[in-house]
Amino acid sequence: MISRFPALVVGLVWSAAIIAAVVLAPAQAWLGAAAVALAVPCLALALVLRPAVIAFAVAAALLGIGRAELPPADPDTAARALQVAGQTATIIGRVADDSRPAGGGAEALIEPELIVVGGERVPKVGNLLVRWRGPDEAGFGDQVTVIGTLVPPRNLPSFDRRAYLAQRHAYLEVAATSIDVRDPAGGLYALPRWLRARYIAILDDALSPPHAAMLLGVVLGIRRGIPSALENSLIATGLIHLLVLSGLKVAVFARIVQGALRPLLGRHATWPTLCLVGLYALVGGATPAAVRAAAMGGLAIAASSLGRPSHVWTSLALAAAAMLGWRPELAWDVGFQLSFAGTAAIILLTPAIEQRLGWLPGVIKEPFAVTCAAQVGTLPMMATDFHVISPVGPIANAVTLPILPILVAAGLVIGPLAASPEVARLAALPVTGLLAYVEQVSYLLARVPLAALPVLRFPPWAGVAYYSALAGSMAAIRSQGRRRVLAAGTAVMAPVVIAVIALGAWANAPAQVSVLAVGEGQAVLFRGPQGSVLVDGGPSPARLKDELGQILPPWQRRLNALAITAPSLGHVGGLAAFDRPAGTVLIPDSDLGGSAWRTAALEATVRGARLTPVHAGQVVKIAGFAIEVIAPELGAPGEEVGAAYLGLRVVAPLGRAFCDISDLDADAQSIAAARLRGPCTYLLLPGGGRSLLSPGLERAAHGAQLIASLAEGRLARGFPPTVLRTDQEGTVTLPM
Repeated sequence: MISRFPALVVGLVWSAAIIAAVVLAPAQAWLGAAAVALAVPCLALALVLRPAVIAFAVAAALLGIGRAELPPADPDTAARALQVAGQTATIIGRVADDSRPAGGGAEALIEPELIVVGGERVPKVGNLLVRWRGPDEAGFGDQVTVIGTLVPPRNLPSFDRRAYLAQRHAYLEVAATSIDVRDPAGGLYALPRWLRARYIAILDDALSPPHAAMLLGVVLGIRRGIPSALENSLIATGLIHLLVLSGLKVAVFARIVQGALRPLLGRHATWPTLCLVGLYALVGGATPAAVRAAAMGGLAIAASSLGRPSHVWTSLALAAAAMLGWRPELAWDVGFQLSFAGTAAIILLTPAIEQRLGWLPGVIKEPFAVTCAAQVGTLPMMATDFHVISPVGPIANAVTLPILPILVAAGLVIGPLAASPEVARLAALPVTGLLAYVEQVSYLLARVPLAALPVLRFPPWAGVAYYSALAGSMAAIRSQGRRRVLAAGTAVMAPVVIAVIALGAWANAPAQVSVLAVGEGQAVLFRGPQGSVLVDGGPSPARLKDELGQILPPWQRRLNALAITAPSLGHVGGLAAFDRPAGTVLIPDSDLGGSAWRTAALEATVRGARLTPVHAGQVVKIAGFAIEVIAPELGAPGEEVGAAYLGLRVVAPLGRAFCDISDLDADAQSIAAARLRGPCTYLLLPGGGRSLLSPGLERAAHGAQLIASLAEGRLARGFPPTVLRTDQEGTVTLPM
């Protein structure tokens, strides 16, 4: 029988906390504070009372009330943030998370206390993601002064980074020119960072690169200083998870700590062990994977000490609920998704896979089965987030996972041995050999043909179809008779139905425009229920083919129209050997030079297209779009290439307009601007935004969303930071 005394003490302490919360908290926050305070003794009573589910349910309800009573986010924060974008600011604030390596420097989330722009204080604009270059460091809890330019968060191809950061109430980034720590975090806040820095210094002294960086990742889950070639090999072979703080590593750490404390503290060693496991996760950066592993490991240790059975599904669900209750935005975090999905898949699938691998040696069978299970359970996420699937992953893990506990234990032991540097270096010699083995396995298997299958894009509906098939298959394996037939039928029919619905919605999507990420050049696809129009083809046939294949349904091979605006390779290089037929080919009604565009137009006419020269003032209606020609002027000389290109304003049925002025020079831009029959909702910058617009076009396109199609580089000085760039965001798709 477990004593109720600890629960009684906790209840009394937190009852006092309720009174303090009601008296000291602001009037509008007292209910939330009281609810959270009441939830804690309920959780404590759940450990000793039966049925515990009642106490857990009451605790969850109270925590929900506390969460609901938190002050809501200001809906105008994002709008205020955009108003100051592009300006240089001085910021004083606290670091709200551990800094992470990024682009030759680091980045960290800052909770600003003061923002000054142009000598005036700026109202609240949310949190700030500060990026800086160089060796400067800032840790959790530090008060810092930052000087830099406020810019909207940069999106990444296939990842809406702005939406993700908005979940953390960050609507601006700061490209910092300087960052200074005014007031370093002290006390317990500083302990994890001090331990991390001390351990990094020990490894750097005991091991040579890249082994020191590799061991740091293996022990603490920190990816720092790993050569790009090695990191790419680890990703290609599915071994990158070795550099994440996992449940296995927490278990090894807990066993070492318990083994050291039990001779001294006996049965009372449990609670110090729990504290040290939590500290271990904090030293590793408190990533979602680290917190999940520490929470589940801590629950298992606590249950064992209290004489209660541990249930892995209960631990997993409780850890997920607690983490999402603390920070709901973690639901969009890649690390959170992979950690929980991978753990669930391992629990569900490993036994069945292991049973079918009886012919393998035991030391290889378990890691092979675990890796197969994790890979099956996380395949859509890996394809979506890392754009790669590794068929050799199970093999690579089967031959490396057996030595992982040895590496973790040895890496932890090196820390205390650093009191004698020579002893630490001597102990590191066998560890270096094991690390070299893992590194060589990754290098070797990464060179195997088809070791890593690239995945350009993995649509959400495909993930839903995949998991529906997986769930049905698992149900079929575990059932008998009619239930097995029903489950097998569901595994087949559910993904088929999902795919048919998704493809139908895809085929009948509303009008939209896609500025394709084709490299240094431009290609624009207009698509609606009545058909599609392609304007230019970019520089690369392969890139154009891939991008069109991702947007157009497989059965939609034919284009209603193809427009060629300019003869340069950045516009027509991708049309070499273009295999999609088109109904009409629009070309400038001018005597352009060059042969590449003529070849592309000729090939299109051979496939049945009608060649249509157009000039300013004409309107062509195709596929539900009204294509207004704003350049070239009739009779424009072809030898003056800056004046003879094709400029278009494409208007959709709902009235939105996309303006593409090709690479017209400044004078031709002003003339084309005078031809505009209405505003431009979107404007594609000429030349990838390397030069400014003419004053006439700038006035005519005022208020338009600017888009730059480029491979890399900087825009001309003077464009706002809200420009959408294909090199940062991938293909830019917008409603028409």
